[in-house]
Amino acid sequence: MGREDIPLLRALSEEIRTSTFETILNANSGHLGASSSSVELMTALYFGNCLKYNPKDPKDMRRDRVYVRGHVGPLRYKIFSLLGWIDENELKTYRSLGSRLKGHESMDHMPGVDITPSGSLGMGLSYGAGAAIMTKRLGLPSKHFVFLGDGEEQEGNISEAARHIASLGLEDIICIMDKNTKQLSRPTSEVDSSDIKKVWEGYGWKVLEISDGHDLSEILNSYALAETIKKPTFIISNTKKGKGLDGNEEHFNGYHTISACKDKSIVRNAINERKHLFSHDSQSLEQALQEINVRGPEVNFSDDTVKNVAYNINATVNPENNTNLDDAQFDYFKSLAEEIRRTKMPFFFLTPDLIHKEDVILAKLDSGEAYIDTGIREQHTIAMAHGMSQINPNARIFINYFDAFLYRAADQLNAAAQGRSRMILFCEMSGLTQGKNGETHQSSGQPAVPLMMPGVLFYEPADVQDLYNVLNYGFSNNPGIFVVRSHRADINPLERSKNDLKNIDHYVTFESNRKPDITLIGSGYVVDGLVGAAKKLEVSHNFGSRVINMVNMRKFDEGLVSLIESDRPVLTVYNGNAKILQSSVANAVMSSSSSRPSVIKGHGFEFGDTGSIQDLTQHYKFDPDGLVKVIYENFIQYGNNLQSGSTHA
Repeated sequence: MGREDIPLLRALSEEIRTSTFETILNANSGHLGASSSSVELMTALYFGNCLKYNPKDPKDMRRDRVYVRGHVGPLRYKIFSLLGWIDENELKTYRSLGSRLKGHESMDHMPGVDITPSGSLGMGLSYGAGAAIMTKRLGLPSKHFVFLGDGEEQEGNISEAARHIASLGLEDIICIMDKNTKQLSRPTSEVDSSDIKKVWEGYGWKVLEISDGHDLSEILNSYALAETIKKPTFIISNTKKGKGLDGNEEHFNGYHTISACKDKSIVRNAINERKHLFSHDSQSLEQALQEINVRGPEVNFSDDTVKNVAYNINATVNPENNTNLDDAQFDYFKSLAEEIRRTKMPFFFLTPDLIHKEDVILAKLDSGEAYIDTGIREQHTIAMAHGMSQINPNARIFINYFDAFLYRAADQLNAAAQGRSRMILFCEMSGLTQGKNGETHQSSGQPAVPLMMPGVLFYEPADVQDLYNVLNYGFSNNPGIFVVRSHRADINPLERSKNDLKNIDHYVTFESNRKPDITLIGSGYVVDGLVGAAKKLEVSHNFGSRVINMVNMRKFDEGLVSLIESDRPVLTVYNGNAKILQSSVANAVMSSSSSRPSVIKGHGFEFGDTGSIQDLTQHYKFDPDGLVKVIYENFIQYGNNLQSGSTHA
């Protein structure tokens, strides 16, 4: 079906619009306005011979991709039913418990959906960027169609993505804005006075405009022209929000959702009128579906190329550079470069402007497409990585990041976790180790993001051996969203048993010669200070302790609890908000019956200060002497009189 079949496309559009209204009315929930304004745009794309896909296999890797805001789910569900990907009767289950037809589309449940999630708004263009990078790397001539609403276009993530896409020259991206002039609260003109055409031309895109976004002929011409343009293309499509519903143009938000349409008879009347007006086209509709001429995929490709496989990455610590995690990273990536050449592991290194160019060369990361500096675009970086991973789950995507910036991209990280993407998010300069940048750059509560976010793995190495162990595991297995919180302080290599040489969960790094009077649990850079404090307590006060290094921040399990002495106190020490580690340990203890410590207290900081790492370490009592004082202050009342040397036998 093509441009000569406009009448059939028009009949198909009206069938889709009517069914979309029925789906939303039946659920008494859903986005009426956008689902109606986008009908012709979607009909032309799927049935106008514009989109490459395989009707028999919606997951065919050679297909073009379509990224939409989740608002238009009811519209796309109808299209998927026409293509035979879901049963027509299933439309009646939209937004029902247990239904595949979620309020916002999910690729895990619905064939034809190219990414999860389809909300929050504003991330789709970044997904498209990542996907375009990866399909190009795989040799796939896929186009990536990204649909935005004009309200959604206000999102900051959109600007980050648009500018970066232009700088990369990703010509396989076509972005279509459904300019229906209204958003949830009011007309867009009341909150945004931008000249959209000039804005996107300023970004470096070729801009086309469709004067009537419901004119199928004009839409098809624009799609055809966009495909010939050798740069990212932005199409402004002027539409009517809530098209087909009486009063839509006068309504302040064009019936954004059905809840905004107080009189449901407006929707029922629209359905009945359309069924009457277009009933005579039923035969034409059947003919149209039979005559769909799909642009099939054009290349051969094996899906095995993108299946996640394990690699045996076993970089070893340089004994001459084993005290500073920052410095050790350079040695690690030099070793990794050799491993990549050996294993042919697909590797990408992303950073939002956080590494000096000469350091990139020093670490042997300057290998063409593998290294991508996204500029100062923290949100886009993670969302783009999500798009990359969805195309190739076997790719090892390493993101160099600052721990203090984690709040900024929490929504993007959550989206990647919901989509079950795979990436290593390496959060550097954690906590006080940001030093003289001061409290605004010293992360304290940020670790709660990966700690509490579903689907995220979270590790906090203390010494260089921990760092190598964690990265080797991450690159070897590519297990999912893999967050590593690193520090930049000097730390002595920790002691560990032979069984713990590659332990990335938790292990005892110091044990007194006598039965422990206290269990000390730490993570990251504070562990070195804890070991020093434990040694001082034993030598000077005959006070026994056990120091546990917590590396896997999601592994507060029975194994950890078994290392805690009953009827003795526990002190958790954390380079950040004390409650992060304290509450996690307390929860593990409460969920177990193997140990009952007398009390669990936490030491950390909430707001930092400007100073050298050494000065800050002493000021916040993370050094051995300071931690001994903390133990004095917190546990003398529990019968552990450190000053007199009296202890539990």
